[in-house]
Amino acid sequence: MTYNSSLVIAIGQAKSEPWESIWLNGQVPTWVSRFKNEVEIVNISGIRLGNLWKRFDSFHERNRYSKRIGLWQGRFDYLFIPWLTRNIPSSKELAPSSIREIKVLTNSSYIFAGRRLIGVINWFLKKTDYEFMFITTTSSFINVKQLIKHISGFRTDIPIYAGHLLGEFPEKFVTGAGQLINRKTAEVVVSNFRQYPHRMLNDVALGSLLRKNGVNPIEIPWIWCKSVDEVLELSDENLSSTMHFRCKTTSNPRTDSEIMRALQQRLTALSISGIGDY
Repeated sequence: MTYNSSLVIAIGQAKSEPWESIWLNGQVPTWVSRFKNEVEIVNISGIRLGNLWKRFDSFHERNRYSKRIGLWQGRFDYLFIPWLTRNIPSSKELAPSSIREIKVLTNSSYIFAGRRLIGVINWFLKKTDYEFMFITTTSSFINVKQLIKHISGFRTDIPIYAGHLLGEFPEKFVTGAGQLINRKTAEVVVSNFRQYPHRMLNDVALGSLLRKNGVNPIEIPWIWCKSVDEVLELSDENLSSTMHFRCKTTSNPRTDSEIMRALQQRLTALSISGIGDY
């Protein structure tokens, strides 16, 4: 199969619920099926957690921002840093599912998120020839046509680090829900992986590492749709010109999949009518 030679899309996927259901009922029948024969789209996962690690992970995330426990937990996390920065984890191919599957050989725990991210970037640099990689999550809907338009305007001889920006100047960073990098940026990360501050959230940490090495983020606007009604209220212009739709919901059960299917319906209709490109 011949893919667009400039781009690979890497979806970080936890092999557990609710993410597997969102993947199967949301991403697979919508944008992934639409574009998987035009660009290479891969699933990226880590090593599944055992029961003890799951309990630790649950406790750790529940208390990350606790004033009483979070401070001491953060200090305890420093004990992990020499281990987290000891090397770059390798990766291996798994049997393909709907798309190609890559496993980064490190733990799936939140505290190892930085190692998984560095492992993905290393895989991109060492195991592919693509010029750009877009790293995203299970709760994202991507209009690949618009993504390719953005890429066509970027140079390849300087580091590119782009996506929706969070934080305050001068410490802005690209959200972990959608990070576009090129090979020059990957070289910076891999060459300086021990500078990655694992005590931070992984998108904040990547921004910090790149900022220290002279790479500044570039804004690509996104739209966060939190319900099907919000999808229906979008103007045709905003809908057709947006590359990245964040579909993460906080309801129980999650409704990310329904939002993706609504986006698929509207974008397909606009494309048929000649208003948009999807």
